[in-house]
Amino acid sequence: MGHLYSVIIATKNNELTIRHVLRSTLIVAEDYETELIVVDGNSSDNTLKIVEKFIDENRQYYKSLKILRDPGFSLSFARHLGFKNSQGDVLVFLDGDTPLTFSFKYCLEKELGEADLISPMFEVIPLDKATGVFNWFMKSVSYVQNETALMRGTINDPSILPPARIYKHRVLERMKGYPLSSRFFGEDRIATALAVRLGFRYKLSKRLKLLKIDDPGYRSYWRKHFRYALGMHKDLSPLGKYILRGYIVARRVSHENVILPVFSIIYALYSFKYLKSFKDAVNIALMKYFIDTAMFLGDLVGALTKWWKK
Repeated sequence: MGHLYSVIIATKNNELTIRHVLRSTLIVAEDYETELIVVDGNSSDNTLKIVEKFIDENRQYYKSLKILRDPGFSLSFARHLGFKNSQGDVLVFLDGDTPLTFSFKYCLEKELGEADLISPMFEVIPLDKATGVFNWFMKSVSYVQNETALMRGTINDPSILPPARIYKHRVLERMKGYPLSSRFFGEDRIATALAVRLGFRYKLSKRLKLLKIDDPGYRSYWRKHFRYALGMHKDLSPLGKYILRGYIVARRVSHENVILPVFSIIYALYSFKYLKSFKDAVNIALMKYFIDTAMFLGDLVGALTKWWKK
């Protein structure tokens, strides 16, 4: 008997990308029993209208369809709400800018036979130079993580584990739902690390792929990583801080790259090993430096703000 898949999309103000994410869910729905759950975070643009129109036009492909409204405060809460309202024995979590690819149609069942939670590979759609370089940068990160994982064997450290987006229902049931731990920082890593520590089988899948539709321009990446570093101070629960302590230390060690760009050089060497392109290796090294600088300044501002309030 096949699985019932619950595809849960957490979205807020994604009118430019949500239609692509919704249409991509048909990749699964046309071949497997699927329920679609969209959790809208109080969008102020046309996101909700696009979702409603898609549901009206494609109702026949899904076992059930639900639109849930939440205050838009927390991605963790949106995913928790989606889980609580799901019926499927396999849950696939998407954002309003992360479409599925055809790999899910052909490989998902096979991968689920080997794991209880799965981290798919991400590929950023190259809309401009910044998104193109970031795509290759993320691939280099995956190479580094994969080699580190192979050297260490079994791991449960969220500083190394790429976060999962696919869970068997019983995993989250054991965890009492998606952890309500963070507004800006680390919710996927916390959920992944908790599941692995509970003994569930984790897999980094090279066959399953999600696309990422990032905003073009270096400014968007600066804002995203600056805000991400602020989140290390603003809103982690005690559980989140405990689970992510190794990851936070690893992030702060990367601050050294701003002064002495050793990590940029390491990433350049890794990327050159796989890409065989000196130009791409240099661009990836510069992207690593750019991101680490944004995170260093975000972390610094967060620490100073916390100190000032005391």
